[in-house]
Amino acid sequence: MQKYSRATDVIAAFGIGAAILAATAVLGDPIYTGVWYYVLAWTGLIGAVQIARVPPLFSAGASSALGVSVLLYWAWQASLPQPEGLLGLGHLFSLPGLAVGAVIATIVIRRRQLRPASAFGIGFLACCVGFGIAQIAVCRTMMYCGALSGSVG
Repeated sequence: MQKYSRATDVIAAFGIGAAILAATAVLGDPIYTGVWYYVLAWTGLIGAVQIARVPPLFSAGASSALGVSVLLYWAWQASLPQPEGLLGLGHLFSLPGLAVGAVIATIVIRRRQLRPASAFGIGFLACCVGFGIAQIAVCRTMMYCGALSGSVG
């Protein structure tokens, strides 16, 4: 059985962020946020969960959730008939929910001995749920997000 360390976790988490940055460098930035946004988002998320001394692979799970959210926004932008210039703001305004999900999960699992796969899954799910709740709140109050915004009338 392979032993995972916090260093392995950080490398995996930053690797996911580096892959998104590489895709941005090659394909362009579909949500028009700039490279700085991706660097700050990954650095902030990984730094915050590492300060909490999470179990190995939790950071990789949280980073994967952030990556999935970015890729979903890229796909959303690609599906629009005309590119939306301010779409990146929806992602930006939903990041606090992702962070809250990560923090709550770190508090809940802090003293438990988890297998790395469990820590990965908990980190991923907690961040996805936090981001999703924030996304719905943002789309219902601050900006128009198509079907997520509900009926406008």
